[in-house]
Formats: sequence, structure tokens, C-alpha cells
Amino acid sequence: MQLDAILEVAIGLIFVWLVISVATMEVQNRISTYLGWRAEQLEKSILSMLKDEALVKKFYAHPLVIELAQKDKNGHLVKDKKGEIKKPEYIPNTTFATVACEVIMNAGKEGQDVPLDTMSVSEMKTSIKALAEKNPNLERVNHYLMPNMEKAADNIEAKLAEYRKNTEGWFGDVMSQASSWYKIRSQWMAFWIGLAIAVFINIDTINIAQKLWQEPTARAVIVAQAQAEAQSNEPGGSISFVTAKNLNFPAGWTTTSLDTNSCRLLDVIDYRVVIRSAGNCLSVTSLPALNNGWGILVKLFGYLLSAAAAAQGAPFWFDILRKLVGVKQQPAAK
Repeated sequence: MQLDAILEVAIGLIFVWLVISVATMEVQNRISTYLGWRAEQLEKSILSMLKDEALVKKFYAHPLVIELAQKDKNGHLVKDKKGEIKKPEYIPNTTFATVACEVIMNAGKEGQDVPLDTMSVSEMKTSIKALAEKNPNLERVNHYLMPNMEKAADNIEAKLAEYRKNTEGWFGDVMSQASSWYKIRSQWMAFWIGLAIAVFINIDTINIAQKLWQEPTARAVIVAQAQAEAQSNEPGGSISFVTAKNLNFPAGWTTTSLDTNSCRLLDVIDYRVVIRSAGNCLSVTSLPALNNGWGILVKLFGYLLSAAAAAQGAPFWFDILRKLVGVKQQPAAK
């Protein structure tokens, strides 16, 4: 019985962390999309690869890249405040390889760019020679991406396929490194967003754990919700930032009426936080008294635990939730 209660408390906590992770992810995605952080990170990575702003500009002007640019619900290209097309947040490796090869091979030539497949070997050699003079840093990279250019005439199709494959690998390696840095940045952002949500909705991990342990009825309700969520095919499939506040787990702010109506919008009376609502003075019972130092520290720690959980991401907690629900359901299957 004790083990069952511990397992149910664990399931309840994981479910709460899943909820705050989904809410955090939703807010974070909206902020990142609005501010264009992913597209900005991608552009910086491409600039570090091509090492020339003019080449980057030509890269983003390529028809294949423009087709990947952000679009509205009607399929029209979205423009920023400067009137420029918003750059894509993601570019497939194959598309990058095709466009980058054309941009690189046309980098040393004047006039309009031409597709790589229509260039002769002599034109490629001339372009690469001119590239070495204009952009020696990129030419060094190009030497490894397109080796043995002088032998390309023997089997031009095979050589072009090799060049594209090398460029795909190059892009994949750079994106892998960029993704690692972006993940670290995203986790810190998720932590602070999660902390804000935890305080706003009063998702105190320590308090929730205590309530789940002390109240079997509340524990049964949240476990039932967790089991239903574990049946979905994706993390937080039935949860959103709006519905997260309405789920039945021990969170949210609670108040009690005071006899006096003499209080400000936000006040402190007898070391208790008091708010004024509809002309009444309400004491916030979800917060410890301000002279209870230990209680305040525990409350803050509970918020920090919730924020740290939010930083792990919804897929992480969804996977653990499904495993724990599976463990709980095993005895019933027997």
C-alpha cells in the first residue's frame, strides 16, 4: 500500500511537471517565433560557414531558400518591419547543399548566377580561382569540399554528387554544433519562463508533493488525469497553456476573507500578504507569513524545482510518465 502511494505521488508530480513543461514550451515557441531567434541563429551559422555577408545575401535570395521562408495562413510570404522576407527557421541538408554549391561556384564570377549543373568544368575552375582571390577563408573550406577539381571532367556527374554530399555533411556538422548551443540557450529561457508560470499559477512542487501524499482523493484524481494523458500519442496532446490552469492538481492561489476592509490593493497585515478584491480584503493563505523565514525558503525552493522541471522539456516528462503509468498498470493486467 505504501509503495502504491509513493508511485501515485511520483506519477502526480511527473504529470504536474509535464503540464508546466507544455505551458512553458508553448510560451517559449511563441516568443522565439515572434522574435525570430531560430532564424537568426540559422543565419549566423550560415554566415560562419560562407564567411561573407554578400554570399549569405545571395544564399537567402535563392528560389529554393525563399520557398522555405515563413508564410502566413494564406501561404503568403511574411515580411518584417523593414519590408524584407522573414528568413526560414529550418533548411534541409539537401537544400542547403544544392544552394551552397551554386553560391560557392558562382562566388568568383561576375553577372547572374547559373545553376551548377549547367556550368562547364573550365567555368568551375575559373570561378574557384576567382573565389580564392576574393574569399581565401572560404576557398580553404572549398578545397576540402570539392577535391580534385582538375579531374572532374572524367566523371562530372559523380563529382558533383560527391561535392553535394560533402557539403551536406559540412552543414550537418555545423547545425549539430549550433543546435547544442541553441539547446543550452533554450533551456535557460525555459527555466525563467517556467519560474514565471510557477509563480503565476502557484505551482509549488514541495507543496504539491505534500498534498498528494496527505490527500488520497486528490491523488486519485490527478493519477486518473495522468493515465489519460499517457494514452495520447504526443507530449501534452490534450494540454495547452489555457487549460493548464484548470487541471485538477493542488496548485493555484487561495485566499480567505478578513474582517477589515481597510487595506490597499496589495498590503501586508500581521505579516500576511493581503490583496484588495471587489472591495474586500483577502489574505493570501497560499503564502507563508512573512516572518516565517524557513517557510519562505521552502516556498521559493518549490518554485525553483518547478522551473527546473520545466527546463527539461515536455517530451522528457512524457516519456517518464508513460513508463510509470505502465508500471502502475502491470499488477492490474495480471
